[in-house]
Amino acid sequence: MLVIGRSSFLARSFVDAHGAGGIRHAAWADVARPETFDGIGCVVNFALDPRYMREAYDPDHDCDRTLAEAIGRAQRDGRMPADAHVVMVSTRKVYGPADGQPLVETRVPAPQDSYGRNKLVTEQLLQDRFGSNLTILRLSNVFGFEDLPGRRTFLGLLLRSLREEGVIRYDVNPFTVKDFLPAEAFAAALVKVVRARPGGLFNVGSGVALEAGWLAMWILEGYGRGSLSITDPSIRDAFTMDVDKFVARFGPVADRDGIRAACLAIGRRLRG
Repeated sequence: MLVIGRSSFLARSFVDAHGAGGIRHAAWADVARPETFDGIGCVVNFALDPRYMREAYDPDHDCDRTLAEAIGRAQRDGRMPADAHVVMVSTRKVYGPADGQPLVETRVPAPQDSYGRNKLVTEQLLQDRFGSNLTILRLSNVFGFEDLPGRRTFLGLLLRSLREEGVIRYDVNPFTVKDFLPAEAFAAALVKVVRARPGGLFNVGSGVALEAGWLAMWILEGYGRGSLSITDPSIRDAFTMDVDKFVARFGPVADRDGIRAACLAIGRRLRG
């Protein structure tokens, strides 16, 4: 199996969960090297161009499209089997606003930002290219210990402000309901997917309608000190994922207790 994205937080979480055996963990630059694909039966890509997340669709910024072209060349050259499987890591943003309803795979996509629109374009491109040899995973808010240099995700900024200033700053109402998934639970779910190679579209989230404030409070509990400051009381971008399809095939992904345990562990690790 080939995993693309050496610097990816989620890729490292997956490799740790799966174990290094049977995995070729490559950097994005390795995609240009034909030998990278020798004997590979399954590919998971975590590489992402930052411009793809914020600008209108440009094929030069689409790592999945570039990878698909490289896979095609490798298959034509006999380096990879014709039925090699591809797992695309997508996003719930493809759906657009939840409007108070759980996001389900049968929902008609209506993305509202560049990232969601671009991912929808890429999903369709890869479906046309790989057909039943493609599994698309639309992820909820995956989080973990993200106190890493330069990481500007929600959790990365949260942990940095807690470590440096003793304060978690929220620019969202703590009563906003969202679907959070611990990185370890995501990695375990992905292990099941790459082993089964089911094909099709699956939501991957906890399915838990969790008020966002609990995430901060549980991290503070693990950290043992600090406070929560609300800089914007507005409720926006609330959503939960319907994960019944995934659970029916692979079993539960995460529950409220598991999310709390992950937050406590993050707080303790930050404390050192």
